[in-house]
Amino acid sequence: MQNVYDNELFFDEYQSMRAKKVNANTMIEVPIMKSLLPSLTGKSILDLGCGCGDMDKYFISQGASKVVATDISTNMIDSAVRLNADAKITYMVMKMEDLEGLDQKFNIVYSSLAFHYIEDFDKLLSDINRHLNEGGLLVFSQESPINTATSKTSKDEERKLNANGKTYYLLDGYCREGGREIFWNDTFVTKYHRTYATIVNSLIKNGFEIVEIIDSYASEEAIKADEKYKTQLDKPYFTFVKAKKIRKM
Repeated sequence: MQNVYDNELFFDEYQSMRAKKVNANTMIEVPIMKSLLPSLTGKSILDLGCGCGDMDKYFISQGASKVVATDISTNMIDSAVRLNADAKITYMVMKMEDLEGLDQKFNIVYSSLAFHYIEDFDKLLSDINRHLNEGGLLVFSQESPINTATSKTSKDEERKLNANGKTYYLLDGYCREGGREIFWNDTFVTKYHRTYATIVNSLIKNGFEIVEIIDSYASEEAIKADEKYKTQLDKPYFTFVKAKKIRKM
């Protein structure tokens, strides 16, 4: 359980990054996540790691009947209430590890770039299963296992080679799972590396059928906005999963 977003320095740096018109979330992550969502009309949604609540307001605009949005960070929830309040949205300061304390079920559980902060992935998926209606959907993004396995464990840049005009990124212990400390926004942050096999098998074990998996890609619009997003062809930032609950846990 870590809460770097209530570190004021980290939070300010993060907000500055997200405020830029061109950033990886806006140009790459959000469009792909939206593409994985079904019709939201009449749907109840649980948003885990909701951040400042931008997507929660979007859910309501698309016809969702109610949204419960949780985040470990008081800073994030305060911002969400200030910027994206709606009568159909309930914002709560809550750790994802404490979902058993939530006594509600939903049609969709949604999570954007938060699962890689969770150590016990199986427990999280089991808890999510219990909070989904039969046939409900889990839609989430996380850092790509290729990205979390790239060495970047200090203030130094991630290890890479440049040859013949191309960049090659060096994987570091892809099959060695667990916490990896990186330096991000002037703060050391722990993210948990899991292989694709672990992600897939954990979903199956915890009562889900995988509907779709996507590795992040950059649209022509994104590359036109910033050419660095061409690197998605070599090392995707994010992995996206859409899964359906097919049995109770």
